[in-house]
Amino acid sequence: MDKALSLLEFVANGAQTLNDLSAASQLPKSTVHRLAGVLVDHGFLRTADFRYFLGYRLMELGERARQQVPLSGLARRHMEAIASRTSETIHLGELTGREIVYLEKVEGARGLQMRSRVGLMSPAAATAMGKAMIAFLPETAWGGYFADEPPRTPSSITTVDTFVEELRAVREQGFAFDREENEVGICCVAAPIWDASGQVVAAVSLSGAVIYIPPDRLATLAHDVVACAVAISQELGGGVRS
Repeated sequence: MDKALSLLEFVANGAQTLNDLSAASQLPKSTVHRLAGVLVDHGFLRTADFRYFLGYRLMELGERARQQVPLSGLARRHMEAIASRTSETIHLGELTGREIVYLEKVEGARGLQMRSRVGLMSPAAATAMGKAMIAFLPETAWGGYFADEPPRTPSSITTVDTFVEELRAVREQGFAFDREENEVGICCVAAPIWDASGQVVAAVSLSGAVIYIPPDRLATLAHDVVACAVAISQELGGGVRS
């Protein structure tokens, strides 16, 4: 079983021919041919032109695995780690219609009270998590998240042109900011979470009071948040965007 599973890893890493797999696994060609044949029969590998490729059965199992792993439970330890390092509050959220729903929250060490709680919904366009997810939707959909959205604070974005410009920056840099746009006195930085299919399925954010997170620290914390998002994405079979 171990030898057969190792063949899947080698194929995933680019070994395709019988010679490639024999060299990578240090197994005789006859053994590789037999094990690969079993994997082909069960749909874990497929073959064409004397080369081996990952099979569609793996895609089916990967989707089932994704469905069986609650995102909040999977993300919790990564969120706790960044909360411990930074002393700030960490949120996990997903896009539902034009709103963000908070799926998980890890309190920071500041004792700061925020409106956020698990199950709360906020307009996506006003939040860092919302912008981190909307930015990776088709650009033609962006305006729909901003339409008829009243400002929540004096710092809220008030024109769709500014909103689109910010989303383009988010798509380029891989993270989003909320500079007191959703709640006065609170700033946030968020990054998207990717699944194995290459889709953004959620976002993770760090939030704190502006007195603790001046602009230069907010920029530095963006790298921590991206690292957290990548770690969660990898748990889902995703990773860094292409």
